[in-house]
Amino acid sequence: MIDDVRLDGFSTAALPNKFEAGTPAIAEVVALGAAVRYLESLGMDSIRRHEIEINKYVLSSLTERFGDDITIYGPSNPKLRGATFSFAFRGIHPHDLSQVLDQSNVCVRAGHHCAKPLMRVLGANATVRASFYLYNTTQEADALADALEAASSIF
Repeated sequence: MIDDVRLDGFSTAALPNKFEAGTPAIAEVVALGAAVRYLESLGMDSIRRHEIEINKYVLSSLTERFGDDITIYGPSNPKLRGATFSFAFRGIHPHDLSQVLDQSNVCVRAGHHCAKPLMRVLGANATVRASFYLYNTTQEADALADALEAASSIF
């Protein structure tokens, strides 16, 4: 792909060599194969059942515990959503909330999540996002709720 590399720049090879693909992503393909075999060993139906169950638990525990103080965006039917929760909490800015949750060892993301048009529809500049999957437990969902409660005492 290149003809020469210097400290102050580089020059590309002549066509068509300048568009040579380089080293294939061999390690990534091997890892993807291992991941697919692992998921198949668990069974996609089992994974989906767990996702729905953790989804039900998170939705019910957060809404029961915080009521109108939390807005969880997306369908309320656990079968119609994945176990990823974008939410607003007690008017606390998502970036501030994510930093406080981090101090409780709860990992979330805050921002517009590459979905600015959706944020405009929601009327939000950003949300907090918590994600659950086959390796998450109800205890981790409780840790999120406990950390949200702790954040309330700060703001």
